[in-house]
Amino acid sequence: MKITRLSWAVIEANYDWTIVRLDGEDGHYGLGEAYMGPGLTAILRELRPLVVGADAFQIEQIVRRLRGCTVHASPGVCYHAIAGIEAALWDLLGKATGQPVWKLLGGTFRQRVRVYADCHAGDALDSMSAVLQSRKPSWSGESPSVADISLKHHGWDPSETDFAGPDKYRARAAEMAERGFSALKFDADIPTPFPTDTYNRSLRREEIDYVYERLRAVRDSIGPGVDLAVDCHWNYTTADAIRLGRALGALDLLWLEDPIPPESVRQLRAVQADVPMPVATGENQYLLTDFLRLIEDGEVRVLAPDLQKIGALDAKALSRTADAMATSLAIHNISSPIGTIFSAHCCATIPNFLALEWHGASVPFWDHLLPEPLIVRGEIELSHRPGLGVTLNEDVAYRYRKMGEEFFA
Repeated sequence: MKITRLSWAVIEANYDWTIVRLDGEDGHYGLGEAYMGPGLTAILRELRPLVVGADAFQIEQIVRRLRGCTVHASPGVCYHAIAGIEAALWDLLGKATGQPVWKLLGGTFRQRVRVYADCHAGDALDSMSAVLQSRKPSWSGESPSVADISLKHHGWDPSETDFAGPDKYRARAAEMAERGFSALKFDADIPTPFPTDTYNRSLRREEIDYVYERLRAVRDSIGPGVDLAVDCHWNYTTADAIRLGRALGALDLLWLEDPIPPESVRQLRAVQADVPMPVATGENQYLLTDFLRLIEDGEVRVLAPDLQKIGALDAKALSRTADAMATSLAIHNISSPIGTIFSAHCCATIPNFLALEWHGASVPFWDHLLPEPLIVRGEIELSHRPGLGVTLNEDVAYRYRKMGEEFFA
């Protein structure tokens, strides 16, 4: 079956969600999602002539060709675009053959996929541009603006002085646990009254105590029956990541995520050796060799690849390697329901799967993009419907589209 059309739509949510569509000559179409990044849709436009006319059933060949044609500019955003195309190919293949994607990927180890809720610091919707600048979405009714964002504290405007107290963390954790999530994640790199400066990676004792107090409130709220992970967004030195990890040891963390920059593989090994919880990382990695280095040289115990970056083919290959080395996969995911359901199909086929991230709790239209809620009581239940098994509500998607971008043109 030949591909007759490649198109896309961009939805402006907490991030830009770029939904990729591939039409086949038999009338079926497939949807996928590409991870955000500057210039993403321009890359899709460049790839369009390489995709249209190709045999939609030759998924691995198409992916390999697209990567080969962008080798001079990869990985990075080129891989984002290719991953979105690959996902759409799987959906298209599933619809053409009448099979769900999970079956095409080799069958399931589970029909329900565990989802963990990313709660940040308990904040409301924080919308970020493709270059991680805070913005007000065009549909919000307020004038768009860009804030001066702290590079040390993820997504925080340094001019703000309203710091969330432990009660806010406690309430957010209780809310998400009540919704049925058995695992939550909160940020460690939060704004505090005790910062050094925007670029310094060090932590003062007061900052560590401030973070611990808020995360202690989370653990007290959810008790021992709900898992708790903590994200650091690559912000600390090796020494201070160890100090922070030791301080948080009493909270029985599921993992400590990205405590230092991802390229510091040997230093990750030093952190893992000196903290009592597993270290997780991997969302900024693309190549199987990079993940292998994280396991072998970094002794990372939890890998967090993003399927909107690396695609299902490499995720399956990574899973087999990681499983042979007793390493778990906790899938990073900041995508729309389309990217999330694709990740869920992949997660169902991975034996060493730990949990799938959900980043959309504060997006007001999340549950309106599909005919029915995707996440129920902290899980995604996979169906036997063809392809991804879902249909995008294009009227809702259009209402929240990003101005100036194509909409399945």
